Amino acid sequence: MAEDFTPRDNEASDAAEAVARGHAVYTPLALTVYDLVVHGLSNRFAWECPTSRLIGLYEANLSANHLEAGVGTGLFLDRAGKAGFDRLVLLDINRNCLTRAARRLARFRPTLREVNLLEPITPSMAPFDSVGLTYVLHCLPGSMGEKLKVVDYLRPAMGEGAVLFGATILGRGGTPNRAARTLFDIYNAKGVFDNREDDAEALSEGLKQRFETVEIDREGCVALFRAK
Repeated sequence: MAEDFTPRDNEASDAAEAVARGHAVYTPLALTVYDLVVHGLSNRFAWECPTSRLIGLYEANLSANHLEAGVGTGLFLDRAGKAGFDRLVLLDINRNCLTRAARRLARFRPTLREVNLLEPITPSMAPFDSVGLTYVLHCLPGSMGEKLKVVDYLRPAMGEGAVLFGATILGRGGTPNRAARTLFDIYNAKGVFDNREDDAEALSEGLKQRFETVEIDREGCVALFRAK
């Protein structure tokens, strides 16, 4: 008798493959040019949201007890964490990102956790006062509602009055320039992005279902959010 694979099994497998495809691009070689390509060029000329705006978001919301979910190269914490941290924990599915960010942020003595953000985070951690989630959602597979499962898995790590903040690149609701349209086509085709249907309304609605206070600002193709 043939083994019966349920749709749920297939969906889970597809999601796992999509996640793996999305972060496979972050090789040690690619990360050496990531800041130049993303923060130096794409943010300003394609997404039309200067990196300085994102750094300002961090400066306004970082606490001394911080959890960063999706670390990139650690640039935002490096630039905005001048006061230092009592505790800094970095979460990412990609070991290369964790290694590079940990080296850059070594003065803060971060704790590293290699985790899939679309799965419950175990073991549990003592509560944090701030959680960063920047340039993660547009890389995740599925609808915005499905992507925001990440927030459900992060919420148990948030203390009373903690703030969740970050940014994501939206595929709908704006007028992207030619550079942005080209990058959308390339990144979505390669599975680096999955954001064709992402819009500010779905992000706002999803966050408001989970938090009492939600603030979203849009600059270019980027939604900057803060939830408490």
